Amino acid sequence: MASADAAIGIPADGRQRGLAGRDVPDAVRVLLNGAVFVLLWNHVWLKDLSDRSILAASEDGSLLTQVLFLAAGTAMALAIRRIGIRHLQPLMTRPLLLCAVWLGLTTLLSIEPSLSLRRLALFGIAAMLSAGVLIVARSPRQLALSLAGAALVIVLSSYLAVAFVPSLAIHSAFDVNSDPSHPGLWRGIFPQKNEAGAAMVILVIVGLYVATAASRVLGWAIVLLAAGFLLASGSKTAILLLPVILAVTGLCQVLKGGFARGLLLLGPVAGFSLISIGSVLVPPIQEAVGALLTDATFTGRSEIWQFAIDNILIRPWRGWGIGAFWMTERTMYAGSEELTWVNTVDHAHNAYLDTALIGGLPFLVLTVVAFVLAPVRDLQRVAGGGRLDAETMLFLRLWFLGLVSASFETVLWNGNNATCCMFMMAVFGLRLRTRYALAAD
Repeated sequence: MASADAAIGIPADGRQRGLAGRDVPDAVRVLLNGAVFVLLWNHVWLKDLSDRSILAASEDGSLLTQVLFLAAGTAMALAIRRIGIRHLQPLMTRPLLLCAVWLGLTTLLSIEPSLSLRRLALFGIAAMLSAGVLIVARSPRQLALSLAGAALVIVLSSYLAVAFVPSLAIHSAFDVNSDPSHPGLWRGIFPQKNEAGAAMVILVIVGLYVATAASRVLGWAIVLLAAGFLLASGSKTAILLLPVILAVTGLCQVLKGGFARGLLLLGPVAGFSLISIGSVLVPPIQEAVGALLTDATFTGRSEIWQFAIDNILIRPWRGWGIGAFWMTERTMYAGSEELTWVNTVDHAHNAYLDTALIGGLPFLVLTVVAFVLAPVRDLQRVAGGGRLDAETMLFLRLWFLGLVSASFETVLWNGNNATCCMFMMAVFGLRLRTRYALAAD
């Protein structure tokens, strides 16, 4: 890929004639991408969980989040314009466009249109950033350097926070909505230990890529630092999923047939979905899971899942609108005689349920086609029957992380979520490489 003009393999001679003088300097590319990765992984640092104001409905949004994403979005848009927006044309696929259209329609039909429009704008910027980093990075090494710099900022800041401001970096009994098992668990610069755990899994995957594409020493240092913090976070879902991700994606280097790879990748996704949603909807599965696992729903999430399913059935065709259900006054305070702790959670702990809450059951089907099935096809188009190169393996691991996490966390259609943004980058990366992979070799 030495002749490529981007990490996904855009040929250098593919730039428009006469624009060479307007090319973005390498230093700007690395710094822009590095800043974007830090923003996407975490932009709310050192949150005080003892502040009771976080229990209030969050319909107004965060001014800091809006400013940061607008600034990053503007910088990325300018960079893409200089490099060539046409390079994003392969992303204009029918499944992705249908998802965008349906999301826009359900936003207009939302129970809170103004709120959904703001959330849609934030998600749109996050999606552009997730695609833009692939175009801005001139080569795999440059992408790796940006990822490495951002990873070190995140992981070292988290360790420093634990060392110097433990009251803001370690869960305590003073946290509002404190879980009895949380005190003493590390969250670093993140708002919650599960968010820290998910980010550290991403950093482990990033470290493995850096070790292959840029520096073995730097890459493995990131892997070890992130893995250590992951264990200290006590995030059960993240700790469980990391070895599954590495094992399954590693086997994709051995099983090279399209059917075998598809079964290998989608089988665990279906299995986790059965363990989660199936344990609520299907009594035999609930009994089987209860007999095999003492904590199958991970801290009582079955109540949340049932609550989400009940509300999906109220608006099954158009949903409630993006960002217009959880942590709104309607959800938290309506029907006070039936209020439980479930009303105060900020997501369904299941991406598929939250997708149906956003845009109804049709939107869930479109999402599965665009973000689950289409990437499997793209993977086989890129790799064929051969081994996966470093970039394809990075995208595969991040995509698979998103899918298996989706059964226990909300990692789709949420621009505030690190896994969601890296999942989108992976989907876009696999798609772009179907167009540019040959030029990359």
